[in-house]
Amino acid sequence: MRLARFLLCIVLLAAPLAARLAAGTAPAEGTREARNKAVAARVFEEIFNQGRFEVADAIYAPGFRNHGLKRSVDLREDQAAVHAEKHAFPDLRMSVDRMVAEGDLVSVLWTFRGTHTAGGYADLPPTGRGWPCAASRSGASWMAG
Repeated sequence: MRLARFLLCIVLLAAPLAARLAAGTAPAEGTREARNKAVAARVFEEIFNQGRFEVADAIYAPGFRNHGLKRSVDLREDQAAVHAEKHAFPDLRMSVDRMVAEGDLVSVLWTFRGTHTAGGYADLPPTGRGWPCAASRSGASWMAG
C-alpha cells in the first residue's frame, strides 16, 4: 500500500459546529480551539475510518461549502464523494498526523491509506494499488495544493 501525504487546511465555522458537537465528545480543556479540533478529528475517525456517514448531519454547518481546487460543492455533493471514496477504497484509513488550531481555524496534516479495489472513483478503473487522494471535510474548507 502506498502512502500519500497531503496538507489540508480545514476552516471550521466554530459557532454552528461547536453548538452541534455531540455530547460526550467535548475535549477536557473546553477551549474553543479544543472543541474545534475535536470536531475535525470526528470527520476523519467517524466518517472516513468508521464509515458512519450520519455523523455529517451532526457536525457540519447547514450552509457547508467545500472549496476544492477547481470548484466548490455543497454538503450533499461532498458526502456523495465520501461514499464514492469508501466504495473505491474499502480499506480506507485516514490518520491525523498533526492538528493545529487558532481561534476558528483548524489545520490538519493527514495521511490517506487505502487500496483502490473498486471502480467509480474519479472515473478511474480499480488499480489494486494505493492511490493518492485528497478530500476535505468541515464547516467550510479550503484545500492547499
